Amino acid sequence: MSLPTTSSFVPFLITHTLSSAVTGICLAALVLSAALSTRQGGRLYTLLLLVLLPATAAALTLPLLLPLDRMSLLLPFLQGVLIGPAISLAPLYRLKDAPSAWGYTAQELGATTMTRVRLLWLPLLGRPLAGSVCLALALSLLAALGISKAPLS
Repeated sequence: MSLPTTSSFVPFLITHTLSSAVTGICLAALVLSAALSTRQGGRLYTLLLLVLLPATAAALTLPLLLPLDRMSLLLPFLQGVLIGPAISLAPLYRLKDAPSAWGYTAQELGATTMTRVRLLWLPLLGRPLAGSVCLALALSLLAALGISKAPLS
């Protein structure tokens, strides 16, 4: 695969950014669901803090490390996986301090699933999730712009 030309750079930038952002968001959703189901939010948060800087740096420098013929579909996926810890941190920070019995208490009081989402989880996780989506798009855009600076060899 060669670097995109000027005329095809904008569509390449959009598709690469969206595909790596969606991959990172899916990974973050898996991490958050694991934290909710296992009630190990504090431990997952600590683990993600440990890998945050190395994973983000690896995602941004990955175009320099991989040869150009290997960058077609593998690169956006790998970059999305590597930005996953950064995306997961803000919602996980809120979940690690939330009492684990909130969901069960709301269910015992008769709240339906949609009521719990609307009145419990959305106010608790709304802003962190929106910030995580913005961070995913920003990091994916930076990673895609890094491809244009990759060496030609």
